[in-house]
Amino acid sequence: MRAARASPLLTLLVLSFLSVSFVVPRLPPRPISSQLSGFRDLSRRARGGEESGNLAVGDTVSALCPDDDQWYPGAIDKINDDGTFSVKWDDPDGGPETHDVGADGIKKIVIFKDYKVGERVEAVFPDDGYWYPGEVTKVGDGTFTVKWDDPDGGPEESELEAKEIKYPPIPFEQLEVGQKYTGTVASVLDFGAFVDIGAEGQGLLHISRISQERVENIYDVLSEGQQVDVWISGKREDEGKFGVTMVEGLTDGPRRKIDDLTPFADLSSDEWYKGVVARTAPFGAFVTVTLDDGASADGLVHVSKIKDGFVDNVDDEVSVGQEVKVRIESVDLDSNRMSLSMREGGFGAPRAPADLSAFENVEPDTWLKGKVARIAPFGAFVTVTAPDGSSADGLVHITQIRDGFVEAVEDELSAGQEVEVRVESVDADAGKMGLSMKPV
Repeated sequence: MRAARASPLLTLLVLSFLSVSFVVPRLPPRPISSQLSGFRDLSRRARGGEESGNLAVGDTVSALCPDDDQWYPGAIDKINDDGTFSVKWDDPDGGPETHDVGADGIKKIVIFKDYKVGERVEAVFPDDGYWYPGEVTKVGDGTFTVKWDDPDGGPEESELEAKEIKYPPIPFEQLEVGQKYTGTVASVLDFGAFVDIGAEGQGLLHISRISQERVENIYDVLSEGQQVDVWISGKREDEGKFGVTMVEGLTDGPRRKIDDLTPFADLSSDEWYKGVVARTAPFGAFVTVTLDDGASADGLVHVSKIKDGFVDNVDDEVSVGQEVKVRIESVDLDSNRMSLSMREGGFGAPRAPADLSAFENVEPDTWLKGKVARIAPFGAFVTVTAPDGSSADGLVHITQIRDGFVEAVEDELSAGQEVEVRVESVDADAGKMGLSMKPV
């Protein structure tokens, strides 16, 4: 078992630039004050990122250590006859120096080599191995000359390799709502995830902004180290924080007003109340509900609560200013949120989970025919037919579409496409089924 490390993710982020032996610095780190332009068009790989492609001996990689299922930096040392790769770790930390890892557990690291004269960068100072600000003054044959902002008595310039250079973090003031970035999931929590886009801080990706589909369990969709495309959804100038979304166009509006939800807290969920649609979003509609005594507050009708059956587009069902009838499903006074429903059947009671009994005993090496029902950023929902002829929907997660890295689901699958899948897992109580298109 490999020894535990304080921050595997931090190690992974540093991977593409250089693994160095740190010594006591001869001067304290100096502040970065660079101003970059056009950063929204700069791919994350220009700051060191991941790519798919054939692996070769000597490639710099991030690999999944079989001892603790964590990602660590290393290099391809050997290609084995069985198709696995011998990965030599940059820092074994008391564990084995190499491990055999399958292709699914390896991500090839890009070393950006297209720096231009005059660009602001951070680079490794040869004397102490620390990163300092400077400017590219010369481009050679595989090397770059960097002039240091503050040589502090040392050499004014150093000739460095591409792996010893990176772009500085994107300043907060240069982030604009609507800009698209490719980022890496830094951490996953129950309510959302933090995404590193190469800025001075990480952006919050709320669970409601992952997909237009309702995400029940974020851990089924996102994992640390996963590469995702996001858009800046909003900024808090006073706090220096920003949010991101995986749904293009889903940006923040004005700050939500604080309603007094106390009059709504004890109302029956069986009663219907009049409301007016205040605004719509890809994930639902916000409705202003007014009681007979004049109390008024906004609540969310989630897309799954607008009507029985699948809702493809909220705007096809309701519009701003439309009068509707809703039920109050829940009120959370602590978070100042109210959940509403417009669904009729059983007074809007949740529909029973899909009957997956026909799939519970299907062996994982049995291939079944299916058809892609719809796709999402995290995978594809496939309608699959059981051996007895019954059918149900299951999720093919993006990591289960094929061997190797899949950048975008829509590049691999489309709605209506016929596919063959295997049943990986069945949760009959929750009505969920996990599928795979990859060989056993």
